[in-house]
Amino acid sequence: MMKRVKWLIVSLFLLLSQCVVAQEQDTEQRKKTRINILHYDIASYSKSMGDVQRLIGHVKMRHDSAYFFCDSAYYYQKNNSFDAYQNVHIIVNDSVEIFSDLLNYDGDSRFAEFHDNVHLRDDSTNLYTEYLTYDRNLHLACYPDSATTIRGDKTLKSHFGYYRDRLKEFSFFENVEVYSPKYQMYTDTLFYNTGIEKMWFEGPTTIINKENILEGKHGYYLVKEDHVYLDRRPYMHNETQQIWSDSIFYDRNIGLAQAYSQVDMIDTSYKVIMRGDYVEMWENEGLSFATDSAYAISYDGGDSLYIHGDTLFMYFDKQEEEAKKLIAHCHVRFFKSDLQGKCDTLTYLMADSTIRMRVAPILWSEDSQLTGTDIDIKLRDHKVDWVLQQGNAFIISQDSIEGYNQIKGQDITSTFKEGNIHRVNVDGNKAETIYWIRDDEGGIIGIDVSNSETMVIEMEKQSVSIIKSFKSINETMYPEEDLKENERYLSGFKWHDEARPKDKDDIFRSVEAEMPKAEVTPTETPKEQTTEVAEEAEVKKEQPKRHRERKKVE
Repeated sequence: MMKRVKWLIVSLFLLLSQCVVAQEQDTEQRKKTRINILHYDIASYSKSMGDVQRLIGHVKMRHDSAYFFCDSAYYYQKNNSFDAYQNVHIIVNDSVEIFSDLLNYDGDSRFAEFHDNVHLRDDSTNLYTEYLTYDRNLHLACYPDSATTIRGDKTLKSHFGYYRDRLKEFSFFENVEVYSPKYQMYTDTLFYNTGIEKMWFEGPTTIINKENILEGKHGYYLVKEDHVYLDRRPYMHNETQQIWSDSIFYDRNIGLAQAYSQVDMIDTSYKVIMRGDYVEMWENEGLSFATDSAYAISYDGGDSLYIHGDTLFMYFDKQEEEAKKLIAHCHVRFFKSDLQGKCDTLTYLMADSTIRMRVAPILWSEDSQLTGTDIDIKLRDHKVDWVLQQGNAFIISQDSIEGYNQIKGQDITSTFKEGNIHRVNVDGNKAETIYWIRDDEGGIIGIDVSNSETMVIEMEKQSVSIIKSFKSINETMYPEEDLKENERYLSGFKWHDEARPKDKDDIFRSVEAEMPKAEVTPTETPKEQTTEVAEEAEVKKEQPKRHRERKKVE
């Protein structure tokens, strides 16, 4: 019952829409003309049957510009109509022909009904069904119950539909299916103009091809170009990758998908989400690109990593269809509960969970700030395993009360334990430290300034436990009041706390002034203040046990 109601509603709508077309009909189409009998082998007439003339054998008739052929027919002269049987064939115009086993035709209304084994042909398009009506005035063919249409390598099926031969346009409704060697399409409503080779679809639509599956509720398909456009929040996916957006354009020839506005691209193999207002996916090159408020999320586990950059690139294995690496360019900032950072270029290698920071990198972990020419981070189980700072490496942590603890060297390798720095190796022929030494109650003991060729620093509860210095050791312990302000900083000291992302939304903040505190260049250590003098002063003060140990190795 519902199908019949839908058929009637659609029919009424289509009939009303043809008013404009009807107004454009020529004079010959609007006036009533008689059906002409052109040929038959045998004829008989029966007045008792109501002025019916029976025509048998090679019957040929003409009505206006249309020609009719059949094996036999009953011609109703008074009603200007006929019924045709077997091998029915009508030539509508130069391109449109219709075949069937039975035809009922009314010459006054120019309306035809075809029954059984119906075949409509228009150039290279063929429609097959069991019942078809054709209105010559409107140039409109309709089928109410299932049809199959074949054009080239495409097969289209639907429950009911229409064909307007003047417009070269099909309208398919309910359970529409499209099959071709390249793809399959399933939708509720499809319009197909064979003149311009373009399809429009309405309602829930699924397009399946070898590379991926596209789902949407509205859009079009350009047949010759092999281009698809979907909007109203479409969805594109394969075994490991998924894309949601407000709209998607897909060029199957070059394997390019372009997604617009509120785009979410997910790689389920390594659990990475890439977001932006514009995303491109190049299937053949194994590359995805995102920009315009772009950011990525590594979401495996409870603590997600958020990465923002002006431009994001994700490279994936074309065979395995899984992500290999993520590259962020320009104004890169990232946030994780135990790790934050900024740089100009960041590379995240998914396979071995390694992050590479390049061009003015800054890394923050708990109370520590790490800088260098290059910084590499190794993650294990989504927590920091180790950090390598190469070139002008600097670690700064703010003292619990005042001042800054500092470690400086050419290269620094830091291993982490439970999210905190556990051990620091300083290499490169010159290792330097400045540390505020406190007792167990937090009282100041002094400020330790030292340098050597290399150092190993062990941390406990985010505080220095042991420092091992190797070769060319020079160390001085200063009472706090004896070390001037500008002597409390190593050369190149910069504190970038203002630039640190505070949460996952803060990664989008543009940081202009990275250093609220001006760079401090220390003066030379006072020569009169020797290690021995400092240690003697320490003993005289009878201070409590120091909170760390130092080992010197010559």
